[in-house]
Amino acid sequence: MGDAHERRVAEDLALRGWNVSPWGQGVLTEAVRVALRGTESSLRWTPDLVAAKDRQVFLIDCKSRMTSRITHRHAVERAAVTAHLLFAGRNDPDDD
Repeated sequence: MGDAHERRVAEDLALRGWNVSPWGQGVLTEAVRVALRGTESSLRWTPDLVAAKDRQVFLIDCKSRMTSRITHRHAVERAAVTAHLLFAGRNDPDDD
């Protein structure tokens, strides 16, 4: 977790009783990250953190920028949402 924002999110979750681990491209080598950027693989969209508490598990994609100038909400790539659902064992959102 090289990003300060990710560390802050992980620390905040830990203070609330969650167990948090780094996940995704941040734990991969630069060569693997570069290779993934050139593919359509869902691995390209892995979340930044995984958090668990009791039997609940959440995948977290930390965002500190990329907000809409109008709504001030974060923009999330649709492919990222689909990948997170696949990692969590859910179907594509278009299949529901």
